[in-house]
Amino acid sequence: MYCKYCGKKLEDGVSFCTGCGKPVQKQIIKSELESRNKKTKKTVTRNVIIAVVLLAIVCVVIGIFNKSGAISLDPEKRLVGTWYEVDDDGSVDYDEDIQFFSDGTFIGFGEDGTYSVVDGQLVFRFQWAVSSFVYVYDFDFQGNELHLFEEDGDEKILQKEGTLF
Repeated sequence: MYCKYCGKKLEDGVSFCTGCGKPVQKQIIKSELESRNKKTKKTVTRNVIIAVVLLAIVCVVIGIFNKSGAISLDPEKRLVGTWYEVDDDGSVDYDEDIQFFSDGTFIGFGEDGTYSVVDGQLVFRFQWAVSSFVYVYDFDFQGNELHLFEEDGDEKILQKEGTLF
C-alpha cells in the first residue's frame, strides 16, 4: 500500500507514513470498505444470476404444462382433453368419458356436438337430423376435477386424463 498524501510505499500495519508522518488508518479502513463492497457486489451478482435461472426454469415448466391448458385461466382452454366420470364411490369410470376439442366440439354422453362457455355456464348443443337440444351446466374446476351442476341439483364430477387419479 502507498501513502495517499506523499506516495511513499508503506509496510502493512503501520499507523503513520514514514515519509510525511500523516496517519494511514483512514486508508486502511477505505481499502477494507472497498474489499467489502467488491464482495457484496459479487454476492448480489451471484444472487441475481441464480434468481434469473430459477425464474427461467419456472417459466419453462409452466410452458410445458400449459400446452395441455392445465394452467390456463380460460375455461374453454382448460376443458380441452379427455375427462372421465367419477362414480359416487370416488372411483374413475373409464367407460364414461367426454372429449373436448379446441375447435369447440365434443364427443361424449353417447353423442357429439358443440360446447361453449356462456355467462359462466357450460353449454352443450346436440344436433340431430330433425332436431337439436341444448343442455346447460353450472360448472367449477376444483384441482384436477371438473364439477358439473345440473338444474335439479345433481352433480357430475369428471377428472382429466393424464392427472393423478
